[in-house]
Amino acid sequence: MGLVEDLLGNKYLITPPAYYLLADHYMEAFTLAELVKFAKSRGTFVIDSSIASDFLREKGIFSSAPLETPPEEIHEESEIFGGNEVSLSGDNGSELTASVETSGYDIVPAESLDENPDLERTPQTSISTGEPPETAVESVSSMELKPEKTAFSEGESFVSTGTTDTKGGLNVPADLGETVRNPSKAESDEILPLESGSSLRTSAAESSEASASESSALPVDGFSEVPSGTSLNGDYSNGYSNGNGYADSEEYYEENGEVKPKIVYGDYGVPIAYVEEVPEGEKSYSVYRDLIITPKEGFHYRAKEIPDDWEMVFDVKNVKFEAPKVKNAASKEGEIIIKSYTDYFKSRLRKMRRILRENPELGSVIDIGKLGYVGGDEEVTIIGLINSKRETAKGYMFEVEDNTGLIKVFINRNNEESKKFFQIMPDSVIGFRGHYSGRNIFFANKIFLPDVPRYKREKPPLEEKVYAVLLSDIHVGSNKFCERAFEKFLEWLNGEVNNRKEEELVSRIKYMILAGDVVDGVGIYPGQYNELEIPDIFDQYEALYNLLRNVPEHITMFIGPGNHDAARTALPQPGFYEEYARPLFKLKNAVMISNPAVVRLHGRDFLIFHGRGIEDVVNVIPNRSHHRPAEASVDLLKLRHLAPTFGEKVPIAPDPEDTLVIESVPDLFQTGHVHVMEYKIYNGVFVINAGTWQAQTEFQKMVNIVPTPARVPIIDVETARLRAVVSFDRFCEGV
Repeated sequence: MGLVEDLLGNKYLITPPAYYLLADHYMEAFTLAELVKFAKSRGTFVIDSSIASDFLREKGIFSSAPLETPPEEIHEESEIFGGNEVSLSGDNGSELTASVETSGYDIVPAESLDENPDLERTPQTSISTGEPPETAVESVSSMELKPEKTAFSEGESFVSTGTTDTKGGLNVPADLGETVRNPSKAESDEILPLESGSSLRTSAAESSEASASESSALPVDGFSEVPSGTSLNGDYSNGYSNGNGYADSEEYYEENGEVKPKIVYGDYGVPIAYVEEVPEGEKSYSVYRDLIITPKEGFHYRAKEIPDDWEMVFDVKNVKFEAPKVKNAASKEGEIIIKSYTDYFKSRLRKMRRILRENPELGSVIDIGKLGYVGGDEEVTIIGLINSKRETAKGYMFEVEDNTGLIKVFINRNNEESKKFFQIMPDSVIGFRGHYSGRNIFFANKIFLPDVPRYKREKPPLEEKVYAVLLSDIHVGSNKFCERAFEKFLEWLNGEVNNRKEEELVSRIKYMILAGDVVDGVGIYPGQYNELEIPDIFDQYEALYNLLRNVPEHITMFIGPGNHDAARTALPQPGFYEEYARPLFKLKNAVMISNPAVVRLHGRDFLIFHGRGIEDVVNVIPNRSHHRPAEASVDLLKLRHLAPTFGEKVPIAPDPEDTLVIESVPDLFQTGHVHVMEYKIYNGVFVINAGTWQAQTEFQKMVNIVPTPARVPIIDVETARLRAVVSFDRFCEGV
């Protein structure tokens, strides 16, 4: 497409003289995003010759074309950006230098953890480790938080909040068995001595005065109690702004001897006061250019000596799609899209039939269109897409379709199998065994979900322990981003530890996985501008780069997109738009992945999915909520699909192949999106939501959602199980 069409697609206009100035250089000397950003900085959506000339001069392109005299100045106002202003002086939260006093940790032996089931919830930082019960489904979450003590039902796993001691605690079980223990501070029998430590962060503007010392307690082993929370959702927009979105005009006017800012009007006639444009390089927010964290001198990283062993098993970018074929050149665009979605669901049905046929209980499978050849007393199995489902007086009715036909399937409510009715989502692929009545009704007595096999083959042990860190929903750019907590986490990765147990953890961390929403984005939901600290999408990715460059080089990072990122909104997301997220591609130890993706670490498969499919699960399946995301993730595993329902909250791209089918069973299934850390083990698969690094937003306050920010799950790659949860939430403002 040409320059005019591209600009119109982003709701910008261009005058003919400006077009002739820019057209010859478009896509050679500059990109569309650069031009849009420049026009946005001038507060206008009309690119005239004066703006074009200024843009060419800024890009270093000489132009001798005459300037157009615009008939009238046109103003376009953007939102006035709110949020907390961050300066480089360290006066209001962006502290560039700091010293840390470390504190001792309480060690709770595993033997004492079973004796005290009631734990007090505290806001202290903690590292907790352990493993949930290896049962069909075991949950770790805290849906019902009480003022003093939290009661847990028998047979369920749970998380503890650590201790009420201001020093924090380090809870380490002697044996990471198959159950989650309850650490009790009152029964701890060992206390480690204090070890001194200091921040390794340096700055060009480093202060000579020591900053106020603070406790950096990081408690280990036994899990922290998980309150509930969720993330904001919305479509991604290309209408980015750099925070200077005010119309060009005279800055002030005089009234009754008083100088006032001139009033201009935005898109909907809302009066907006003119604010002087911030010159380039003098922005009111920080992108962490001065943040430099160096590894602690003398700290030994065992992970450096362990050879890399990772492989991209699945990435959407590597899938070769075949364009749908239309009847003739006169076919309409809508016909092509319909053909794409037809191919999409045929692909889903084909893959799911293969998965279901692996179940030895399935029996003989017959196409729906051939049921007329089957006798009424013969028991057969059909497999199809669920078009709809409803409850009747005597049971439950499904409408099921495959490539050969469509049929109604009925199951009596007295049948134990009928309980699966509530686990089935529209458009999922299910198997039914029963008898055909001959009146286009199939009477089922057994329902087969694709599901995960109960047993799987064990994998050989590793020679040495190696760990992976799971992160999600960092939301850099939000004024609720836990900046200080994330910096503390980076210092911790660089050897700023407090005892030998922490040193052992950090020294063996070799991988880091970031499952989407790494920045907050721009224009994701109404009113977001008021909650942005960095209102420019380009600067958000630069800020993230400046943070992640401090991750030790031996740690390989896998970074995928989410619905807040500069990427395709619909699932699956092949990756970041490099035009916006270019700084991330400069990270030497980072691998950009798709959403979803499967990464094999030392022979263990990690399925990484941002988790937007959880939204439809919450809407369709009873007793599901954003507060317990691991339960919703288990539902997706049972249906072997990351976004089964079409046409609801989750947008699905018209790709001719369904790449959201979980074709092979992973060892670990990681999600994010809902901002709550919770985990389960289901049929041998470790399911975990990695939480967030964003404190509670104004929207979350309105709907009473409490996220669990700044908690870092550390995974033992050999077992694909949780080794520890490191909590930095005490450094997160607003928690």
